[in-house]
Amino acid sequence: PTAALGFLWSWLENQVAAATKLVPLGQTQAQQLLGELQPLLPQVISRAEQVAEDDIGSGLQGLAIASAGHETQYSRLFRS
Repeated sequence: PTAALGFLWSWLENQVAAATKLVPLGQTQAQQLLGELQPLLPQVISRAEQVAEDDIGSGLQGLAIASAGHETQYSRLFRS
């Protein structure tokens, strides 16, 4: 449960950080949103523990690995 809470907090913070850049959401509003959502994390973990393995969908780990490999690819088309 502690590892799940750490992972979930990291995910939530990342999503709010992305929203801060993508929508008109200021830093203060982002912090307020994190403060409102943080107490819900243990409830989310509790519900997640009740999900059967057959009901869990797929993830995008392969895409993340491929994207990381693209960063150092010699034939990269775009530079950031």
